[in-house]
Amino acid sequence: MKLRSIFPVSAFIAFAAMSCTPYVEPAPDAPDDPAQRTVSAEEQQKIKERREKLKEEQAAADRDRAGDQTADKLKERPDGTTAGGGDTPKPKEQPVSIPVAHPIPGKPGMVFSPFNNKPVDVKGIPSGKLVYDPHYPQSENKKFRVP
Repeated sequence: MKLRSIFPVSAFIAFAAMSCTPYVEPAPDAPDDPAQRTVSAEEQQKIKERREKLKEEQAAADRDRAGDQTADKLKERPDGTTAGGGDTPKPKEQPVSIPVAHPIPGKPGMVFSPFNNKPVDVKGIPSGKLVYDPHYPQSENKKFRVP
């Protein structure tokens, strides 16, 4: 007994050939290029005026800032003289306190990290030297002193 298929063989071959053919999708429309956009002479004049106005405002703001600085330098003292010319001394920066590790009892050359209390091997490193904590990346700048 012969079985008949529902589709003829030629229809199957045509379907298989079409399913393997890649679908070519059309390219999307190019976006508007602002460089190729045409601007009328009237709009160009408005843009130029706005730019000049912004430049004038910026220059005025710069002059005001410079005037404030010179006025601060020339403040009048109680005795009637003016203090000018010299720059005010900058405040001294407070030194950053670097923590000191704690030694592990009974294990020479081993210390507890002051940041996370994990053991760190410092054998061969003299006392007082700065060491990066190996449990953190160097970019975090986690340094401590060897006791």
